[in-house]
Amino acid sequence: MISRMGWQRLAAQYAVEAVPATAHRETLTFLRVGVANYKNAARAGFTPQGLYLTTWKIFFIGHPPLFIPWSAFGPVQEHTFLWSKTYSTHISSDGSTVPFSFSSDKLLAALRAAGVQ
Repeated sequence: MISRMGWQRLAAQYAVEAVPATAHRETLTFLRVGVANYKNAARAGFTPQGLYLTTWKIFFIGHPPLFIPWSAFGPVQEHTFLWSKTYSTHISSDGSTVPFSFSSDKLLAALRAAGVQ
């Protein structure tokens, strides 16, 4: 149900069959898509063209793999609380935006390398 408030909105435009084996992948320790949290339950795949997102198999229903081009991401803001940093942005999808927050420095570096400020 909660996936409909974020992941499903993105899936309407960005769903794919699978993540290519060539994509460098890592588990995201903190990810929020819309209002849903995916702590250690989502994986990111980085390519020069964009970001692949998947969930663990037990969450697969309602969570198809996604490929989101870097151009769909809005500006990134950094947030610091005590000793931890998180980043927030939004993803454009069918004329609206979906909030997207994460803590991965590798994802931040990939966004920066793609020209997302």
